[in-house]
Amino acid sequence: MLLSASEGRHWRYEVCEHEDGYLVQMRDLTTGDLDEEFSTIFRTLPVAFAYAEMSAAYERYAASELEHVEDDQIEIDVEATERHFIDLSDRLHDSGINGIVVQAWERESQRSPARLLH
Repeated sequence: MLLSASEGRHWRYEVCEHEDGYLVQMRDLTTGDLDEEFSTIFRTLPVAFAYAEMSAAYERYAASELEHVEDDQIEIDVEATERHFIDLSDRLHDSGINGIVVQAWERESQRSPARLLH
C-alpha cells in the first residue's frame, strides 16, 4: 500500500508498507517504471518519509546543477531535508537497509537448508 510520495524532477520516491517495515522505492515520472536498483527498507515510518523527501530534494538539486539553474531554495531544501533525515535516523536508530540486500536474504532463506558435515 502506497503511504506517501515525494517528487523530484524525473522520479517519484514512494513510501509503501512492507512486511519488514516501510519501503522507499523510486518510480520514473515519465514511464511509471520502478527502478529495481533503488529501494530501501526502514523500520520506522518517520525515517522512511524523511528519506523520500531527502532523495527527492537531492534529485531536484542535481537536475538544477545539470541545467545550470540558479535557485537558492533548492540548496536550502537539500540541506534541511538532509539534516532532518540524519536527526530522525540517529534518534530512532534506523538507517535503513538496501532492498537488494533484503531480496538476496529472502532468496537465500527460501533455498533448501544446506547440510553441514563435520
